[in-house]
Amino acid sequence: MKHIGIVGVTAEGAALCYQTICREAQEKLGKYHHPEISIHTRSFHEILAAQEERNWNRVAGSLLDSIRKLEVMGAELIVIPANSVHYAIQIVRQKSPLPILSIVEETADVAMQHGYKSAAVLGVGLTMSGGLYSDALKDRAIEYILPPVTDQEHMNRIIYEEIVPKGTVSDKSLEKLIRVLEKLKTNDCEAAILACTELGIVINEKNSPLPLLDSTRILGKRALEEALL
Repeated sequence: MKHIGIVGVTAEGAALCYQTICREAQEKLGKYHHPEISIHTRSFHEILAAQEERNWNRVAGSLLDSIRKLEVMGAELIVIPANSVHYAIQIVRQKSPLPILSIVEETADVAMQHGYKSAAVLGVGLTMSGGLYSDALKDRAIEYILPPVTDQEHMNRIIYEEIVPKGTVSDKSLEKLIRVLEKLKTNDCEAAILACTELGIVINEKNSPLPLLDSTRILGKRALEEALL
């Protein structure tokens, strides 16, 4: 089995990816079995500051620093369970000493495998407004849908002020998130991509009116599949 390296950007995203790999491994390999996994995390504050400046070279530099440290730890395969930093993925891949699975590409592939013709992208403002998933979905003949701007703003606030720092949301905020999904379903959207690694903590198949594509869990499952090749 390949040694998986996780570049942690946020604590919640890194933890969810790690848990997914370990739990999926037990299903495939037996109780308590999983590949070797290492995690390296720089301060989210510095990555967020570079993102806000749209300084993708600086974001890439932070990610590459983690990748090189993971290589020293023995990692053979890299995953980055954070969506918005994938604006820098091409820069990172050009300089990375290790292969990297893209959370965007893997999620778009799963959407295509399910036969969805349209999918809404939900995440922080930067992920939605910047069109991070646009090309990947269009390349797979899937219509790219976004919530209205006001809903995007509410979602961005809930993610950064509640889910990322606390790992949870108020009942009122959860109701707002569910209403966003309900409106998308009314407009004939077929599925929702949770393009924020933390959204899957509070939105799930039980409370969502739309089928979900949880990008973090998809990445974790794909990392395990790749590690077992």
